[in-house]
Amino acid sequence: MDNNILIDTAVGAPFREIAMGEPGWLYRLRNEAWEFYLSSPSPERTTNVWRYTDPSEFVIENPEQQFDLLPIIFDRLPQELRQMNPDHSAFGYNQSDLKTITQMIPKLEKSGVIFKDLYSAIRENQDLTEKYLGKLIGPDFGKFEALNMALWNNGLFLYIPSNLVIDKPIYLHRHPTGKNTIQRLLIVIGENAQATIIDDYASHYLGKGALVNNAIELFAGDSSNIQYVNIQRLSADLNTCMTLRNQIGQNTNLKSFFGSVGGLVTKVNSGTILTGRGANSQMYGAIFGNEKQHFDYHTMQHHKSSESFSNLNFKVVLKDKAMSAYTGLIKIEKDTVNCEAYQENRNLLLNPGTKAESIPELEILTDQVRCTHGATMGPIDPEQIFYLQCRGIGETEAVRMIVSGFMESLLSQIPDDIAKILRDVILVKLEGDTNGAGVR
Repeated sequence: MDNNILIDTAVGAPFREIAMGEPGWLYRLRNEAWEFYLSSPSPERTTNVWRYTDPSEFVIENPEQQFDLLPIIFDRLPQELRQMNPDHSAFGYNQSDLKTITQMIPKLEKSGVIFKDLYSAIRENQDLTEKYLGKLIGPDFGKFEALNMALWNNGLFLYIPSNLVIDKPIYLHRHPTGKNTIQRLLIVIGENAQATIIDDYASHYLGKGALVNNAIELFAGDSSNIQYVNIQRLSADLNTCMTLRNQIGQNTNLKSFFGSVGGLVTKVNSGTILTGRGANSQMYGAIFGNEKQHFDYHTMQHHKSSESFSNLNFKVVLKDKAMSAYTGLIKIEKDTVNCEAYQENRNLLLNPGTKAESIPELEILTDQVRCTHGATMGPIDPEQIFYLQCRGIGETEAVRMIVSGFMESLLSQIPDDIAKILRDVILVKLEGDTNGAGVR
């Protein structure tokens, strides 16, 4: 154990000393991230990633006070475990005391799957965690990402070996641990594997000024088929800053879904890097905002290999004074030919006072590719309302039916239990209950 490490710190509050039992490589990584955080300026509002959201919404005052909030390893006493849904093959969740608990069906435990809290995995599975942690979202990725690396205090690690097919979803229930929640997730999937991962963020009301900072890294090996579902239904007082990066290999299919209905200010930066020939990324989003909610999603489809394919479809519904911004980048590298990439963003505005922005971007450094993008925004077509009213349907019910139909093509692609949660929350928000997004 490398416990006697001396590292020069950046100007400002010095990083904490290495903790007992903390691997030296992890300490160096976290110290490097802290130095970058101290030395880097706030993100520029002139860039598309931050054009529509004020970075100050995600600043933690006196972050050095988080030094002592280190991950706590759970002893896994069976009587303390929550009951797992029989429709799921594994269940992981974090508690407010910073303990993270995981459990699996016996079949997975015998198949080589590793599913545990991230800190335990770092200590017990160094061959995997040191190889992958921070390789997609490293200490110098950005200011808030550096803060996450330096200070995360609860997280999950999932490893799925090659040639394993997992029929039932793996469910992660993650919720804030206090005023400032800093979480991390690392997923490593072998070749020719198949799985669905549900990453569900939910909370009760925590009070004004509560903040969540998340970083998610996903590596999928060649010829895998993976579905990643990210659900954000946090309470209406929370600001959320989330960064995700996926890397997929040759002939790998990754379907990513984002359902966002909660929170006060939500900033998500999600990207998929296609590194192998035949890689296929499908990214979908369903967002519903009401009151003064603010959603800002930036996506990236980064083609690094020829004959790779990506498709993106985001749908947004806004009412009251809610605001949504979507910026999306399709990037195709030089000499990367015969790629196809599509991007679509549709916004439905239910009343005056809502606001939607949409900026698709193309950065194509080669020929022989096919790329398209499109965006629409506007109110419900009055003829649709009139058509339904002529058949005896009231205006309120007509709006509900139109909104449900608008979203259904996306919700039908995710597991039924999660789709039902989103459908129910959307109906509650349509009826004007501003607390409907959180855990009840």
